[in-house]
Amino acid sequence: MSHYRSDFWGELKSQPRTAIYCPKCDKVFDHPSGNMKHIENMLKQHMQVHEPRTVSCPVCGDQRFRSTTNAVQHVESGSCRGCKGKENAREQIYKFIGGKKESRGLLAAPPALEWRGPGQGAGTVPDMPYKCRTCGRRYRQVSALMQHQQYGNCGSGGQAAIGYGRS
Repeated sequence: MSHYRSDFWGELKSQPRTAIYCPKCDKVFDHPSGNMKHIENMLKQHMQVHEPRTVSCPVCGDQRFRSTTNAVQHVESGSCRGCKGKENAREQIYKFIGGKKESRGLLAAPPALEWRGPGQGAGTVPDMPYKCRTCGRRYRQVSALMQHQQYGNCGSGGQAAIGYGRS
């Protein structure tokens, strides 16, 4: 049994074209639904491939990223050689964000300072520690908040300040 109606391609050919072309490489972006918002988002995501890789990782220093969001994703993934493991990376990023005046506003609440005894950490990272100040949406990873603020429709319209940028 097919998941497509037999006349799908015939209907597609009869619909008006909604294609958008990349102004740099002429790649075509279109979708059978004709949803222009979706098609424009596809082009916006594609345009990142034309950006230079000028951002360094704040932990290991590798300069191979197109944006600060990509560098933070590299650390959060646990693949950064300077911060092994996802949980360790998550804790280091949380401490970094909380320790920078310009980025503390990304935290949903100030970091808790509690004594757990000798040799014990100050606590773990909350489940959803980051919050968009414009719409109130919460995030587990700061890179997701940064993407939301850079490409989302909440009205913040810019990259989140995390205390470092292009080198």
